[in-house]
Amino acid sequence: MAARRSTIRGERTKEPKNVGNFKIGQGAVVCTEAQLTGDITIGSHTVVHPTAVIHAEGGPVIIGENNHIMEKAVIINKKRPDGEPVKPLVIGNNNLFEFLSRCESMSVGSENIFEPKCVVGDNVIVSDYCVIGSECKVQSNETLPSGTVISGTDGRRWNKQVNIKSENHQQLEYLVKLLPNFHRTIKST
Repeated sequence: MAARRSTIRGERTKEPKNVGNFKIGQGAVVCTEAQLTGDITIGSHTVVHPTAVIHAEGGPVIIGENNHIMEKAVIINKKRPDGEPVKPLVIGNNNLFEFLSRCESMSVGSENIFEPKCVVGDNVIVSDYCVIGSECKVQSNETLPSGTVISGTDGRRWNKQVNIKSENHQQLEYLVKLLPNFHRTIKST
């Protein structure tokens, strides 16, 4: 089958090739324009937008239920430079990865928000109910305690539990119905 072409800002582009072993949960919507490579499991009712990137380079990526991965969000389980085996990158439930966020974390809990242009490095463990603010970078070797909020150019931190479940759930329900009308999707397995 020939690669489908789409138009972005007047330019002709090829649909990305998705290569690997994918397990897609019931009710999940994964657009074919997303870039998926490697061993990836996506839980039920998770939405992966066009141009989102999920790479399982060094090991599997396991994404839980009701996650929302927006356009140009990047999730990578990187190869280690020293050749050490890499553990699976496990992402919990009800997380929101906003536009241009980048997550290379060792693991991600549940109910977290990754705001636009934030970067979470590969030696970071994100617990539950955390918010990584716009353009904030967390690259040190650390575990973010549950409820950590990082914001501002100086990366200020405080602890406050944020519940995104109800708002995110309503948006996911809408997108599950809407996206298949305008994009090709990868079928659940």
